[in-house]
Amino acid sequence: MNKDKIAVITYDHPHRKTQDVVFGLKAKGYQDVKLYALPFVKRENPFKPIYSHRPSDCHDIYPEQLAANFNYQFQKVEVTDLFEIFNESKPDAILIAGAGILPAELVLNHKLINSHPAYLPEVRGLDALKWAIFNDKPIGVTSHFVNEQADAGSMIDRQLVPIYVNDTFHSLAYRQYRLEIDMLLQAIELIKEKSEFPALEEKGDVYRRMPKSKEKELLNNFENYRNKFSTK
Repeated sequence: MNKDKIAVITYDHPHRKTQDVVFGLKAKGYQDVKLYALPFVKRENPFKPIYSHRPSDCHDIYPEQLAANFNYQFQKVEVTDLFEIFNESKPDAILIAGAGILPAELVLNHKLINSHPAYLPEVRGLDALKWAIFNDKPIGVTSHFVNEQADAGSMIDRQLVPIYVNDTFHSLAYRQYRLEIDMLLQAIELIKEKSEFPALEEKGDVYRRMPKSKEKELLNNFENYRNKFSTK
């Protein structure tokens, strides 16, 4: 049984990454876990990519019920509440499973852990896997303490995703996603073992969603990328 006090920031809505993180915490024996659910805002015209690369299917279970099923705690919050909540509760680790932009006061005064699906600082922002392939950048995952800048802060760990000669775009995307979850969970122990967390360079553009005009070229780009960078 692990006695660390873990906070998980999520959305008040069924969410695949949150479910995978909570399943992982339970499997690793963490007992003192609390989910803090931010209001979920449904967009009227959500962006629909040509190629989805992140698993989005999930159990139709809201985080409150998910927490109850695992004997974890749950609280609905506004993002402005979190600063004081963490001041009082003093969790050993705060994991970001789902959140939008977080207030500077919060991220500069509490060590929030993110797992970004890219080898930072090479690809910051959204659709990182797609932009890495498009621009011949390394594909990886970085766990880090966040700051007020997008996908910056202090590095906890950084790993490359292995690329195989028989990979498809989606098999590589899923392998990266699994590493993203694993590294978020591993960060809980790493921050106790490590004494130095180097600053991540804030270089390059912060990418937005890949426009469909570029997405149409993506699979052709992937074949070339895989042939160039596959190692196994």
